[in-house]
Amino acid sequence: MATKKPGPPRTSAPPPDTGHLFHEMQTEAARALAADPQNVQALAQEIASTPAGDEADEALCTLLTITLDQARMAQEGGQRSGKRCLDAVSHHLVDLSRKGLVTVGGNIAITRCYVRAGLPVPAGLAPGEQAILRETSSFLPGDETSPEAAFAKISESLLNDIGDDPSILHQAFAEILPGIPPDARSLLCKVAAANPDTRFEQLACAWLLDMSEQVRSGALEGLTDRLAAGRLSPRALGRLAVLRSWIVDEPVRQRVDALIRNAIRSGISQNRDTPPSHRIVRCVSSPIDGAGAQSLAIGLQKGRARAIAMVLLKQGFGVKDAYVVPCANAAEQRGLLQQVSALGGKGDVSLDYIQAALGFALAEGRKNAVYPAPGLADVAEACALTSLRPTQDASVQAMLSAYDPENALASLDPEERETLVAASEDWPPSYPMIGHWFEDNDDIFDGTDATSTAHAHALWTWLETRRDFWASIIARTALLLKDQGDPEAPSFAMTARAISQGDPLQRIPVMAAIVDQTLEARRAASFTIDEGMPDGVDEDIMALLMNLMAPPPQPARRPSSSKPARKGARRKPK
Repeated sequence: MATKKPGPPRTSAPPPDTGHLFHEMQTEAARALAADPQNVQALAQEIASTPAGDEADEALCTLLTITLDQARMAQEGGQRSGKRCLDAVSHHLVDLSRKGLVTVGGNIAITRCYVRAGLPVPAGLAPGEQAILRETSSFLPGDETSPEAAFAKISESLLNDIGDDPSILHQAFAEILPGIPPDARSLLCKVAAANPDTRFEQLACAWLLDMSEQVRSGALEGLTDRLAAGRLSPRALGRLAVLRSWIVDEPVRQRVDALIRNAIRSGISQNRDTPPSHRIVRCVSSPIDGAGAQSLAIGLQKGRARAIAMVLLKQGFGVKDAYVVPCANAAEQRGLLQQVSALGGKGDVSLDYIQAALGFALAEGRKNAVYPAPGLADVAEACALTSLRPTQDASVQAMLSAYDPENALASLDPEERETLVAASEDWPPSYPMIGHWFEDNDDIFDGTDATSTAHAHALWTWLETRRDFWASIIARTALLLKDQGDPEAPSFAMTARAISQGDPLQRIPVMAAIVDQTLEARRAASFTIDEGMPDGVDEDIMALLMNLMAPPPQPARRPSSSKPARKGARRKPK
């Protein structure tokens, strides 16, 4: 089930025009804040202690979300500062919860921040069941005796608010479920999955890909109850047949297979030739960046309605994010597609390429025990990707075999191979993304002298341990360029082959470029934000940012003739 996202899709392209400066201000403020865990702890504590009945400060929640997101990316890149920040905040919140200082409203707000930052919510953060009952007793239905009846009554207003879009329902639950105690979480998912409303049926299918074992188990039990009650639809059966192979846990996959068999025995027919729910108007891809991230976008049309299916792939994680987002008109759709294709390269790709890239990403996720984003089920349905399955192997060799099924590269003579690898020296001008390929792991230079020679030696030694990583990025790029008809594709494929087969890295020009760019990035990072800046300027920037994040002031009423106009008070951050 897709997650509706505010604003532009998740790519590394900056927001357009006026939003760019504000986006950069938010990011820089969050990055500086993430370097000081004590301040992040204080920010999280302020939100966690939101009084009962009050709404958490939206500006503070936005700042915490961006800060957690920056720390997550730093941690994924091997920077210890990111892990220090996340660990410090997590331990502090759990300690507050243990002391009874996290309110229900504060817990919901903190949970939302973590979910939006793509992070698991700290275990032990949820308030106790007694605290939940105490704070929610005023609006829980007191005359209901069964969980099903209570859930139906509570969800009635929620369903009225979301309309026919189940993705909003998924987002609402995604930001609440991690903050509910495990047993209650499983029961809620079971009850929701069995609810007669068809939106809960789609939601339950998406929950089978959730990171939480309690959510997956509850959803599966609820779908089983749904089948027993004769309410499982052919559409749901079709979804289950597609996503069963995406499930990481073998016991869960076996239970889903049993559910599918029982559904077929009960007479539910699965339509394997379901046409796409939308017409596909364009497919584009970003280049693969230095972290192994790649954005895929599919333009969709249904009647006069427009939408975009977005998928974010990331090396080591597989399908990191996926969702279908509606567009107001054709111009907005073109603009969002352009944001992805404008990152460099030709942009346009075939749907066959997208399905192949997804197959490799799903296989990598299974290898690393990482579930794909639940929204992939929506993308697959919208584009009729009924045969989308993980490939048998996500290795460099498997990708090169897909690139070169005839094994023509191996038949080249040594001089031809060397020429193709040497051509990687000329890649950067034609492929700007390569200028951002570098390593940023803090472990690289541990224990080395501060000299440039020592740093270079340490980096070459480090890259020997990263052959598979860079060979994978380059092999993925070769597949992308081949689909786009780029004549340089064989150079990328042969370079990936040389790296993976143990050729000396210092004789591969693109690896020398990665070394130079890493050392340059390291030198740039050595200049901190405080150098050359007067004391207190960071606080001034933060105050300005918080003030900008506040909603605009309401238009002033025209003063009456008998009273002078009041002077405007300084606006406080909301």
